[in-house]
Order: sequence, then C-alpha cells, then structure tokens
Amino acid sequence: MKDLKGKMEQELRGIDFIHPDFNLTPLNAGTLNNSYKLETSGECYFIKTFESDEVAVLDRRVLFDIQKQLYCHNLSVRPIYLSKCNHFQIDSWSKFQTLEHSTLPLSMIISQLASALVKIHKIPIKAPKLDLPKQWHHYIELLGANISNKDLHSLDSHTKAWYQECSKEVVFCHNDLALAHVTCHEPINVFDWEYCAISTPYFDLASCIAINCLSINAEENLCISYAELMDKDVSEVLSRVQAMKPLVEFTNRLWYLAVKLTT
Repeated sequence: MKDLKGKMEQELRGIDFIHPDFNLTPLNAGTLNNSYKLETSGECYFIKTFESDEVAVLDRRVLFDIQKQLYCHNLSVRPIYLSKCNHFQIDSWSKFQTLEHSTLPLSMIISQLASALVKIHKIPIKAPKLDLPKQWHHYIELLGANISNKDLHSLDSHTKAWYQECSKEVVFCHNDLALAHVTCHEPINVFDWEYCAISTPYFDLASCIAINCLSINAEENLCISYAELMDKDVSEVLSRVQAMKPLVEFTNRLWYLAVKLTT
C-alpha cells in the first residue's frame, strides 16, 4: 500500500492521546505487514500496519471487536485504536518475552504451544466462521492465469475435505499461531489475531505445525499434549491433523503466490 507509513504518521498527529513529537521505532516485520513501537508522553504502544489487506479479505473492524473480547478474557493485549481507513491498529505494549526468543527446552515450548491452543479453543468468543474455500477462490482470482492446473484440480477435493471436517467440530481458532505470537509468562498472552475465526481445531493445529516448521517428533508431541489437555483420543487428533495438513499447504501456497504477484 503506497506510503502507508506517511498516512499513518499524519493520522497519529490527530489522535488526542498521542503527543505531536511521538517516536516510531520499526520492529521485525512480517511477510507483508510492518510493526512499530510508538513512544509518546512517557507511554509505549504497539502499532501494526495492514499492507496484507491488498491480498487478504479481512474485516478489520470485526477483528478489532474480537480482540476486545479476547482482552476481556486476558488472552490478548488491549486493542486501543483502529485507524479511520482500517490501515493500522494501536495496541497496548507488552513487555513479556515470546516463545520465539525463549531459552526454555523444546519440550516446554511445545507444551506452551499446546496450552495456548487449548485456551484459545475453549474460549467463548463470538466470531465469523472461516470460509476457507472462499479465500482460495479469492487467491485464485488474483492469480488468474498464473494458477497451476495441479492446484485447480485440488480445489474440489480440498473443498470437500474442509466442509466435512467443519461439520464434525468447530471452535474459536487463531489459525496463525507462530512462536512469536505466544508469550512465555502465565497467564499466556497471544498476539496477531488477524486470521482468527470459528473453524476446525485440527486446521489450527496443522497451521501451527506448518508456521513453526516443527519436526515430526515435535509435531507428534504437540498433538499428544493437546489431546491430553482436551481429553481427546491421541490417535484421532493425529489423524485429523494429518488430514488438514494438505489444506494448510494449499492455503499457504496460494497466499504466497498471490503476495508475490501483487507486491
């Protein structure tokens, strides 16, 4: 999005709790979106810009309201301000370390990830249902002639698998649970809710495995920990996660191809 940082700085100057001589420090950016530490009048805030909205179909107002619910359940930092054109968001600043930079043993990190997923899946949040096939069609439309025949042929079978799985069980999900999105401290705080929705928990688990590039052993331990905490059959959890992995791979591939084409 052209000159989004400049537009953001202009809007920041008109917000009543931000002093005109504020300071913005760039933080580690995602694939598309950028983030900053905002310092003003002795206070710190977190800002994220939404360059990804040129590719993703996201309702930022709905997501902002969901994060308010999550904050009330002590699972998220407090959302403070959504820009007038939904181009950036200001959150309260978190001083806590995330699992990405943790020195904990891998077994404890996996246990923390499982605990975070369980807490998310048990929380009573009002949110839209994830229509993954609609997202796929959107990415394919952006790609046009650049989509492969293999991906087009996979669309029907993946769509059928998605609706079959969602007919069995749906819960509130994060759908992008990277190590950088989970704090080490208790109670756990979780960041970056832009892909959250009512969805199948096994797609959420498979997404978590993929985004963190977990080894086969770590993947199995995550599923075992999750199954034990949720009082579910371990073999069923492993099987249903395996069934969702091709859908996660398909979604990620289409998303990255669309990003590459449109940026």
